[in-house]
Amino acid sequence: MVDEKYLKAGKIAAEVREESKKLIEPGARLLDIAEAIEKLINNKGADMAFPVNLSINEIAAHYTPLKNDTVFLKETDIIKVDIGVHIDGYIGDTAYSISLDKSKEDLVKASELALENAIKLCKPETKVSEIGHVIRDTIESRGFNPITNLTGHGLERFDLHAKPSIPNIPVGTEILKQDQVIAIEPFATDGKGFVKDSGSIMIYTLVAPAPVRSETAREVIKLVADRQRLPFTERWFNFTPIKLRLGLHELRQRGVLYDYPMLREESGKFVSQAEHTVIVGEEPIVTTEFVKKIDEEQNEKHK
Repeated sequence: MVDEKYLKAGKIAAEVREESKKLIEPGARLLDIAEAIEKLINNKGADMAFPVNLSINEIAAHYTPLKNDTVFLKETDIIKVDIGVHIDGYIGDTAYSISLDKSKEDLVKASELALENAIKLCKPETKVSEIGHVIRDTIESRGFNPITNLTGHGLERFDLHAKPSIPNIPVGTEILKQDQVIAIEPFATDGKGFVKDSGSIMIYTLVAPAPVRSETAREVIKLVADRQRLPFTERWFNFTPIKLRLGLHELRQRGVLYDYPMLREESGKFVSQAEHTVIVGEEPIVTTEFVKKIDEEQNEKHK
């Protein structure tokens, strides 16, 4: 039996996903977009499952603005907006891409169609390799390549990357089970289809609390302890930059934190992403799919 909080978290994620699209325009600052999206999540009575990811062009994932971020969207950018919502640890994870000058609309559509086709297979006894097969074939049929070393993932309470992995190519032996909650996220590219670590780290997860020396490191542990294994970013703290960097360095050195390096497409080409959270069943439930209210639909009809 799936906890109803998955449905609530998914509904809020879906609403935030739609409302956030009006923030995406040339000249918008990434820091302002991230803070606005996270405020929307909090205002709806939920919390962030992870810092909102705003990855541009060849950056595939794990870019979230820092406090002093000065990156602004340009007309030629393609941006991936990856949003995570949790209620009491139950997660809704969703993402979309926008090509601001429309020149990469075909690339955006490739990942969206791959997601749409993959969701149809989210039934008990489906092999994850079958989902990867459909994702790969859909993306390649549009003239692009899937990102081979990025996957979707299972979702469990306070665990953003649980089993099974959901590949974007036909690999893997796991079989889907009734009521499993999974995140399907096809990545498409006009490049080689492989990402590598860029070295920049903006996102962390607390994995093994341990005694530490510095006051800042102890405060970081204290402030994120209730998130358990859900990721966080340094942007959420009010320490001075130097103190925070030293505290995070100590935590990483002692193995207290797991970090998520920013991921870049190896050949420097553009990347699109689409993602939904799905509950496995004979009729798969997409928890993060936006459903317009009846009154909104009626208003549109009378315009």
